[in-house]
Amino acid sequence: MGTQVNEVAKRIYRLSTFVTDIGPTGFTFNQYLIDDDEPLLFHTGPGAMFPLSAAAIATITPLARLRWITFGHVEADECGAMNELLAALCANL
Repeated sequence: MGTQVNEVAKRIYRLSTFVTDIGPTGFTFNQYLIDDDEPLLFHTGPGAMFPLSAAAIATITPLARLRWITFGHVEADECGAMNELLAALCANL
């Protein structure tokens, strides 16, 4: 399992992780990173996927540059890695 990074528009990236053992045909988790003066991450993904997400973000910008984290609603697939992400960001302060 790995996370693919695709630039879908100028400086807007989709981080896509396909998990084969969810459901009969697998499931894809998507996150979006807007790489601007104050980078924004939309969805943190599940907590167990944090190492993959962090590595994918680091291919675009250092994790410490993130300034905004947002998500559509509160469920583990959208904000499950919030604690891990905040811990990583606070470790760089």
